[in-house]
Amino acid sequence: MITEMPESSGGNLGFIIKGKLTDDDYKTTLIPVLEEAIKSEGRVNVLFKMENFEGWTAHGAWDDFINWPKFASIKRFAVLVDENWHDFATWLFEFFATITFIKIKFFKGDQTDEAWEWLKGE
Repeated sequence: MITEMPESSGGNLGFIIKGKLTDDDYKTTLIPVLEEAIKSEGRVNVLFKMENFEGWTAHGAWDDFINWPKFASIKRFAVLVDENWHDFATWLFEFFATITFIKIKFFKGDQTDEAWEWLKGE
């Protein structure tokens, strides 16, 4: 499930990511919000707060792959992780950041304020 965070504004977008991501999560929440912000702001900063993240469904993973060009419009990417986070997921995010030239930084789940501060700083 993906939920937009109330702190989101302008070109700074935050999302809570819970459980397993599905095709519907992308189509109804993430992609529309991202497209709207990119259209109005050009480039954006994104924060993901991962809570009990369980990965992607096959269709959700496909959506990640086909929508990656939109992610090229991201300048900074803050990722808040909880105790369920795995090294593979860190590697995946870092690899993704490398091929898209996004600045990425990881924070512990209780560092939400610090993550927003880093995200908005330029």
